[in-house]
Amino acid sequence: MPTHLGNLVPDLPNSYPVPLPMNIFAAVLLSFLPKRCRDAFTPFEIPSVGGILGGLFESVLGFGLLIHSYSTFMNERLEAASLLLMERAAEKGGESAVASIGGFAFIDFLFRITTIVFVFFLVEGLIRVIAAIASRETVPMLPLKLLEYANAQFSTQQRERSMGARLRDEVIIDPTGQSLRIASCRPKEWNQLTTISHEGQFYELVDEQKATTPRPFIYQLRKKPAAAVIRGIYAYDPDEVLQPTKSV
Repeated sequence: MPTHLGNLVPDLPNSYPVPLPMNIFAAVLLSFLPKRCRDAFTPFEIPSVGGILGGLFESVLGFGLLIHSYSTFMNERLEAASLLLMERAAEKGGESAVASIGGFAFIDFLFRITTIVFVFFLVEGLIRVIAAIASRETVPMLPLKLLEYANAQFSTQQRERSMGARLRDEVIIDPTGQSLRIASCRPKEWNQLTTISHEGQFYELVDEQKATTPRPFIYQLRKKPAAAVIRGIYAYDPDEVLQPTKSV
């Protein structure tokens, strides 16, 4: 465990075990982050107590801000409303008319941006607590998750542009039919355990090489022995790289 996480977590009830040593404060902070971001700080799983305390903190903070905002808003509205207006409303409609002024102010308060944000934090915190208790799942804050998603999309687009235009794979079959050379403009998630199917034949990966553009990814395949174990078949198509959703 990295030393910057501080002291070890004390003993906790069996219902919320801490599987690995981790500072409580660090666990709470990390529970707000998406998993990919958490993995950058520690290789360990966040204990459920971190998600519970983090969710409680978020809910309590949201509730406190909501109450404070409501109190401030209503005081400002009452100060803005003249005493004469209140008296006229009471003369015409009695107490119900005066109460209606407060009702309209409350409706106005509900649709304020700050109110929606505070309610969101309150509800999201409760959801995170329930998830941590029910399934021991560490649910990150939605705004941070959306930020991570946007960053991932931006990085993907940058990486796509940096690799240049998409071109059909160049496939060269050995005259003996025992080997296959594939040059591609995009990398493929193949390894020695992958069985590649092409034109009715089964191949396995032998070597990977790097070349110059426009097809810098070179894969050397050989025909798979008949007695070899096939764990999974990848149906290869030289045109698949032209479709970003199908390419790897």
